[in-house]
Formats: sequence, structure tokens, C-alpha cells
Amino acid sequence: MLNPVACQQLISTQGERIRWLEALPCDCRDPGDPDYGDHRGCAKCQYGYVYRERVLGPDVRAMVTQVRREFIHRELGFLQVGELLITTMAEEIPLGNWDRVVLVERAMPKKEIVRFGDDELAEDFPTAVLSVADADTEFVQAHDYRFDDVGGKIVWLGQRTPAGSIYTVHYYYAPVYWYVGAPMQTARPIRGRAMRMPQSGKLEIKHPVEG
Repeated sequence: MLNPVACQQLISTQGERIRWLEALPCDCRDPGDPDYGDHRGCAKCQYGYVYRERVLGPDVRAMVTQVRREFIHRELGFLQVGELLITTMAEEIPLGNWDRVVLVERAMPKKEIVRFGDDELAEDFPTAVLSVADADTEFVQAHDYRFDDVGGKIVWLGQRTPAGSIYTVHYYYAPVYWYVGAPMQTARPIRGRAMRMPQSGKLEIKHPVEG
């Protein structure tokens, strides 16, 4: 049986910081419709949900582990090698289905072609820019441009801009996952303690609608 106190200590010492985007049903959804929950092309939401970030304390962490062998979980179903599981203390991060989790301590590289004048990067959570260049010039950060990490875009300084209409950005971003494998039962309370059992679920890089 899982020891919740030991699990809490493990999460606090070996877990990682995350950002938690809570999924809230959009008003475009109709519970009386047989297609309830399907993507409707609403400009306000993603697949029937709008997202609000819940600010977590600086010491709040989650344990993210990778499946190393295939097996059948009694609540999550068939798990394949490479899939990610997340475990949290329910009082700190009460994740629910379709929430989004940003792994802020992980860095994924990407090289992207960007159009000048529309300088926003495609990934939602870029963290650092390695290089910006067009076919003729490699530009210098803080001299030719700056990286707006809040807006997630390149901001050009003065008259130093790409000669053409496009340029390439090599950058890192924090990957964002969908929390889709929530167990059927909620985290159980622990008798004699003002806390609940840890909760675990599965993370997916793509929404099931995307395939």
C-alpha cells in the first residue's frame, strides 16, 4: 500500500515545479447535445474548455515519471513505454481531466521560421532564445533584438531588422501536456490525518482529437 507521507516527502525532494492550467467548461458547450464536449471551433476555447492558470506556491512540486515497461493499470488502462505519469498531493494540485500541465524545468529545442511583423513564436511557453538569423545575417540579442518571454515573441530594436520577410529562431520551450488519464475515483482521505492520498494520472502531448 502506498505510504502517503513517504510519497509527499519524495515529491518535495525529487519532484519538479510545474505550471497548472485548470480546464473550465466553455459556455459554447451544451450538456443536452449528443456531441457534448467535442471541439466546435469556438474562438474562446480549446476543445470545449477555457483555461485559467492557478498560481502554485514556490515549494509545490509534482512527480513526473516515464513508463519503462508496458503494463495494464487497473484505472488508467494500457500504458506504453515512454508515456508520462504525474503524481501530486491532492491538497496542493487537484488535477482534473483536460487540465494542462507545463513542465517548466524541462527544455525542448525547436527551430522555427517566423514572419517579420508577426514575431510571436508558435510554442506557448518559450523559455530562451539560442539564435535568430535570416539567410544573410545572424542577429545579436540585446543589440538587434530582445526576447519577450512573457509575450513569447521576438522584439526588434531600432532599425536592425531582417532583410527579407522571414527569419529563423532557434529556441527552447517548456513542453505542455494534457492531463487525460485521471483515475475514476477521487483521492481518498487518510484516516486520522488532515490530508488525502496522492493522486496519479497520465499526461499526453497531444489532445485525443488531434490524434
